[in-house]
Amino acid sequence: MTIARIRGKKGWNTKLIKSAQAWAPLLEDTAGDDFDYGDVRIGHIDTGYVEHAVFGSWSDTGQSEHILVDSGMNLIDPERDPRPTDPIDGGLNPGHGTRIGSVMYGFAPGDWVGVAPRAPVVPYRAVTSVALITPSDISRVADAIHHAVDSSFCSVINMSLGARPTINPWGAFRRAIKKLGTACDHAYNEGVIVVAALGNNVHDRATYPAKFWRSICAGGLEPEFDGDKLSDVEIWKPQDPALIGSDYQFVDIWAPADMIFRAKTQKRTPGTVQQHYSPEPDGDGSSYAAASVSGTAAIWLARRGAEIGELYKDNTWMVTEAFRSLLKTTAQGRPSDAPDETDTGILDAKALVEADLPDPATLKFEDRESRDMWG
Repeated sequence: MTIARIRGKKGWNTKLIKSAQAWAPLLEDTAGDDFDYGDVRIGHIDTGYVEHAVFGSWSDTGQSEHILVDSGMNLIDPERDPRPTDPIDGGLNPGHGTRIGSVMYGFAPGDWVGVAPRAPVVPYRAVTSVALITPSDISRVADAIHHAVDSSFCSVINMSLGARPTINPWGAFRRAIKKLGTACDHAYNEGVIVVAALGNNVHDRATYPAKFWRSICAGGLEPEFDGDKLSDVEIWKPQDPALIGSDYQFVDIWAPADMIFRAKTQKRTPGTVQQHYSPEPDGDGSSYAAASVSGTAAIWLARRGAEIGELYKDNTWMVTEAFRSLLKTTAQGRPSDAPDETDTGILDAKALVEADLPDPATLKFEDRESRDMWG
């Protein structure tokens, strides 16, 4: 593992997963002028976005070269703005989409480099709280997934959000979870990689959609520093235990989720490009782990897309299973405090994007449909 060579809290997360080494060829292919992601797009389902310098330049009309503002949806308050802008006014998590986006695909030379800098993104304003509390919250996320797959042709969908499992098998909440599962099944069958946060922020259970068998579940890590030197990485524990033992089976990979530097948002003023960054590494939550995994998926598809398309053209579900397989086989090793219930390792973006693609004969179709999962 690379821990011994990492110094400084700023950027420890991208250094640990070696994302810069993973995306470097995308920049070299354009002689250093920009990043070439081809036709890869990340569907980012969250609270929306604000015009921020971390995403590059913005026109006077609110257009961006990399944030495809007219390709997404505002499912919360389209009467305010048909684009999925975040007013940073109300809700439990204002600005969440921008903060997560800055870590996933931000790039402001001299200030900030995200996991997959300047990856093309289709933003969605589907929630005001990333804890999916009501059936309508869950239903809007499902609608956004369908749109990202069928209308915006996204290759990866990031969901740094989640709904807590419940033992109540009836009613509107159950129907909404079924709708969410159906949307994730559709993405899986269409070859779209769905990445979601483990979501153990306020309880010790994996949340939906990360818990679905056909999703990629990203669990969070927290760092330990000895001065400015990274000395250890452990499972992020907002409570102890971090997770009930049986739920470790859902975690596909561990990635940084604490002490994260990120963009900072203020109440949005249309036409104003925000410039602020958090002065301290105050970002935490498995939301950031999902961002790292989604960014890595975008780089993998951009660098290896032609091979992936040819190898798995007859069974598009193999795209997700190949990515899942590589997450596991190229991982750096387990967190230092990993319990016996898990052998899941830590994300290594460089190793993943450079590894040989799995033989189709070794990949298993996940026949447990998300729509039928409950509890």
